[in-house]
Amino acid sequence: MVSFPDPRARHPYHMHDMIRAQPAFLRETRGILEATDAARFLRKPRRLVLTGCGTSYHAALFGARVLQRALGHAAVVEAVHAYDLPREERDFRRTTVLGVSHSGATPTTNAALQRARRRGARVLGLSGLSASPLEKVADDVLVIGSAHDRSWANTMSYTTQLMAFAGLAVQMGGPAWRRVLRSWRAVPGTAERALGTEASIRRLAKRVVSRERVTFLGGGLDEITCLEAALKIRETCSMPAVGYHLEQFLHGPLEGLDRRDAVVALLAQEDGARGDAILHACAATRAYVGKIGAGPAVDARLPRLPEVLRPIVTVIPLQFLAYYAALARKTNPDVMRTDRKEYRPAVELLFT
Repeated sequence: MVSFPDPRARHPYHMHDMIRAQPAFLRETRGILEATDAARFLRKPRRLVLTGCGTSYHAALFGARVLQRALGHAAVVEAVHAYDLPREERDFRRTTVLGVSHSGATPTTNAALQRARRRGARVLGLSGLSASPLEKVADDVLVIGSAHDRSWANTMSYTTQLMAFAGLAVQMGGPAWRRVLRSWRAVPGTAERALGTEASIRRLAKRVVSRERVTFLGGGLDEITCLEAALKIRETCSMPAVGYHLEQFLHGPLEGLDRRDAVVALLAQEDGARGDAILHACAATRAYVGKIGAGPAVDARLPRLPEVLRPIVTVIPLQFLAYYAALARKTNPDVMRTDRKEYRPAVELLFT
């Protein structure tokens, strides 16, 4: 039987505490990565596969993108969902598989790693906690924190995973990445500034939940942020949600918008006039359009960061959005609806 330890009945829920504490957790991860020899941990794989489930899979998507940029032609880096990894028929003898799991206890991820190891892969882990089952499966585990994410709508586990992957990329990327290093070290402080969006996002959440469903849009690496944002709002309050690349949304999905929809866009300076035009097209359907990031007339402005680091911070206002959407819809954001018996069997599958 699934049970949630130490549940809270009102605001602030555990999720709120975890969001607000992220700068401290990011500082801890930064210190761990500064003491880590990335080249020794990763070695020189010809193929590097990152895998995980749920939020950790989104972190794996980010990690694969930034590590591919850092390693260049030296390796092929990709993300494969842990559910799908055992289906691969390729030779694993020259492959390193890195499993991502906050708790280190995700059964689907650990089973995928065990199978990859039996087929000749070198198996690594990236975990938020020590002494986990992942350590019995992997050849080496990079433990990036010491605190458990107290809400099942994981927040700090995601941002610390992104911080860790960016730290590995900074080390593996050589001289071209030195200019990113200073910004990477400053990320905890930048995240502190992003917490200042809370009041604005609380107002935005009320407008979003006045509609029936929400779409998150972002370009570049923030396409992954949008996938995570959609997952978070579904976890916290079951609001129908999807995430898309800003430009890709034009190619069919936009035609489904109407007055029942809310659209929340993550905007960067690079989106420019094209991003504005896409959002004008969304507004013409009578959907509500909210904007976070850069540019004029945004609902919440975020500090600037190099593109490879931006998702560590841009997700923070979207975590607040999921949290305040849950409050507006009168659900407990921590428990993934296990307070209702019809949802418990689905949650139990996460642990078996």
